[in-house]
Amino acid sequence: MAINIKNAEVDSLIKRLRELTGQGPTEIVKAALEREYRELRRQRRQTQLAEHLSAIQSAASQKANDFVPDSLYDEDGLPK
Repeated sequence: MAINIKNAEVDSLIKRLRELTGQGPTEIVKAALEREYRELRRQRRQTQLAEHLSAIQSAASQKANDFVPDSLYDEDGLPK
């Protein structure tokens, strides 16, 4: 799909980025889209984790055993 951007502000930003980076417009737009895509996926994963965190915590606490440090040592204080 080809795009034709007809927005003076976007055109100006691309020109400024070309001056700073030496990249062509295609590379600049591609890099910006890749960054935006990664950020949106990161945000989506964070939201999903937050929504499921309570269930994850409950499942983990049900599977966790109570740890008794004394169970690691014999009556002389040596490791079992």
